[in-house]
Parts: sequence; C-alpha cells; structure tokens
Amino acid sequence: MRRNIRQTLRFADDRTFFWVSFVPTALIVLILLIFPIVFTLVTSFFYKNLLVGPFAFAGLDNFEALLKDPQFWLSFKNGIIYSGGSTFFSIVFGMFVAMVLNQNFKGRSILRAIVIFPYIVPPIVALFIWKFLINSRGIINVILSDLGIITEYIPWLGDSRYAMITAILISSWVWFPFSAINFLAGLQGIPQDVYEAAAIDGASGLESFRHITVPLLSPVISVMVILRFIWAARNFDLIYLLTGGGPVDTTMVLPLLAYKAAFSTFRLGYASAVATALFIFLAALAMIYFRVYAMTSNLTSSKEPSATGIQP
Repeated sequence: MRRNIRQTLRFADDRTFFWVSFVPTALIVLILLIFPIVFTLVTSFFYKNLLVGPFAFAGLDNFEALLKDPQFWLSFKNGIIYSGGSTFFSIVFGMFVAMVLNQNFKGRSILRAIVIFPYIVPPIVALFIWKFLINSRGIINVILSDLGIITEYIPWLGDSRYAMITAILISSWVWFPFSAINFLAGLQGIPQDVYEAAAIDGASGLESFRHITVPLLSPVISVMVILRFIWAARNFDLIYLLTGGGPVDTTMVLPLLAYKAAFSTFRLGYASAVATALFIFLAALAMIYFRVYAMTSNLTSSKEPSATGIQP
C-alpha cells in the first residue's frame, strides 16, 4: 500500500515537473519563434503600409513584384557571394587553425583559448573594433602604406571595389573559431596509427592530408559548409553595422532588403514577401543539411577507416 502511494506521488511529481518546465519553454518558443514566422508568411499575401491604411489582401502580387524587382535579384546575388565567400574562408582558415592546434607544442592551451576569442566577443564589439582598424586613417592603411603596398589610403567599406570582400573577411574572422573547434574535435577522433602507417609507407604530409584527413573529416566538412552557409545567408547585424548595404547596394543582402522595405519605405507586405522568399531558400538548404547529415552519419557508422588509403 505504501509502495503504491509512493509511486503515485512520484508520478504526480514527475508530471508536475514536466508541465512546469515544458509550458514556459513552449510559450517562449511560440511567442518568439513560431508567431513571427506565421505572421510574416501571412503578411506576405497582403498590402500593408506601416504608416497608413489597413491590411488589404494582395494574393501573389507581392511575390510578383519581388520577382520583377532588380534590387531583389541584386540582393540575392550579393547574398550568395557573401555567404559563399564567408563560408569558404571560415572553413579553410578554421581547418588550418585546427590542424595547428592538434599538434603537441608548448602553450597549446593558451593558443586554443586565444583562438576562441573572436567567437565569444559580442558581434557589435568585434565590428566596431574592425571599423576602427580599417577606416581611412586606421592601422591597416597605415601599415600597408608604410610597407609600400599602397600609395594612398583605401576606404575599405566606402569603396564598392573593396566593401564586399572586406565584409566577407570580417565575417570569416568572427566565425572561423566555430569551424576550428569542430574540426579539432574531428581531428582528435582520427587514430594516430593511421598517420604513422602512412609515414612508414613514405607518404608526405600533403598526401596524408589529402588521403586521410580530408576523407575522414568529410562528414564534419559537409555539415559545416551547409550550416555555415545558412547562418551567413540569414545574417543581418554584420552587414548592417559595417556598410548598411552600401556603397551603392554592393553589399545589400536579402535580410537587409527586407528590413529597409519594412522600416524605410514602410512596405510591410513586400518586406514580408522578401523574408518569406529567404525563408523558403534557407528551408531548402536546411533540408539538404539534414539529408547530408543523415547520409554522412550512416556512412561513418557503417565504414571503418582503412589503413592509410594511400597507394604506394
């Protein structure tokens, strides 16, 4: 009898704990995530000016206007360039740093802590530091001028020739620690015996990297590429704080276009259509991400690493 009472009370306590912990979390997700998404999707089918007038049903007119808008396609192209460039540099630099940190040397722990610094610094702080470094009279221009590389100071964010690549490199600097951490975890999971066997077979460091490191890290690489691209494509704060989409829309991307359409021209319906188009694009990439993740997970679990993978 007492045992049944204790089990009943324990079940009641567990059920109470579940509802006390689940309901607040569910409400937060509903209010901060689900509702904005649904509201944006619904609003994209309406005419709405934030200053005057009620909602008026527009059907697909906002999407038709969007597809005919040259600025939308320019922003889409800029977003692909920005996301692709940021992904490439952050992955490559992250891989290089991870391979360095995977070696045994004095001060490795300190260097690992330093590498994480760009990732833990608030983005607004990091961006203002970079704006200070690359302004017309900044340290970067002074150093390049003293070295004789440039003859006149370059407005890195004010010149359409340099603004995009500057934004890409700063974004890569902010995010490469995330790639480095994941690659380092993957490298530490590779048995050293494989590299030793490759060295005995006469493989060089480059051959070991090509035939051992890259194939065994391919699951991490594929997931990191897709995940980083999605994050870069939806990024708003970095471009907004660095260039605001300028100069002459050379760094205008879809999140910034949606923001300006809503709060500069007050076309909430059109801004929602832009956000919805971006959402559909990123959702397709997310589906690819989950598909690739599932495939690489099955591949990793079903295959054991070969001795070296290097032909003598």
